[in-house]
Amino acid sequence: MAKEFYRRLHNYFMDVGKVLRDEADVASIFPNTTDKGMSRENIYAKVLRDHLPPICNVKLGGFIFGLDGSESKQIDVIISNDKSIQFNHLLTADGGKSFSCIEGCIGVVSIKSTLDKKELIDSLDNLASLPEKAPLGNKNLIGREILHYNDWPYKIVFASNGLKPETLLGHLNEYYSQNTEIPLSKRPNVIHVAGSCNIIRVISANTTLRNGERMKLGSFHLQTVSPDVFGLGQVIADMQAMAMASNFIAYEYSEVINNLPET
Repeated sequence: MAKEFYRRLHNYFMDVGKVLRDEADVASIFPNTTDKGMSRENIYAKVLRDHLPPICNVKLGGFIFGLDGSESKQIDVIISNDKSIQFNHLLTADGGKSFSCIEGCIGVVSIKSTLDKKELIDSLDNLASLPEKAPLGNKNLIGREILHYNDWPYKIVFASNGLKPETLLGHLNEYYSQNTEIPLSKRPNVIHVAGSCNIIRVISANTTLRNGERMKLGSFHLQTVSPDVFGLGQVIADMQAMAMASNFIAYEYSEVINNLPET
């Protein structure tokens, strides 16, 4: 039987999920869809700030760039290590946007009001545009494998509402059957539709679910029981582990400055 504390923690995450849904309803008061989107971005970013350790910088995004100068498409929320280079000058108390280097980026979030097929594809296209990281090489300070580093940053799609879970999963699998060139490392780790479902990508070979089902690496698992509890809980736990591991990587950004044009 679950200890009493874990029952209370379960209820806690249910309450946090309710806040996400209720605040999203409040956001709909804005007549402008851009205002609605900005409000939802702020809401989800606040939930992350409230739960992730201080080494995580959670900010409204813009784009991610690679050391080679490549750029991603629009990213709604960016989470970076507190020791990585920051580009926050355009952020203000009232909002604004920032951008980040893929080196030191822990997580990215694509946020939608309603996750229909069109918006799902838009999110997946945005995640697929993330630039490549440089090889870890001698930047690894602990001398042993950093688990799942090739899969960084953590990739989240969050929506206040969406299609039926099975329909979403069908569209997701169809997209990747038609875009097989997109590597697993640029596919979402979690798709969370508030109050409805989570779709979780398997990142370890021979993963076994609680019900005993064995899942293939890279496949997507649909989870509909207490979706806000396990959606938020998994995101927070996974990103905390990545943030901790990122402290043992010697990020270095001289290449960014060296690539700047003289005029």
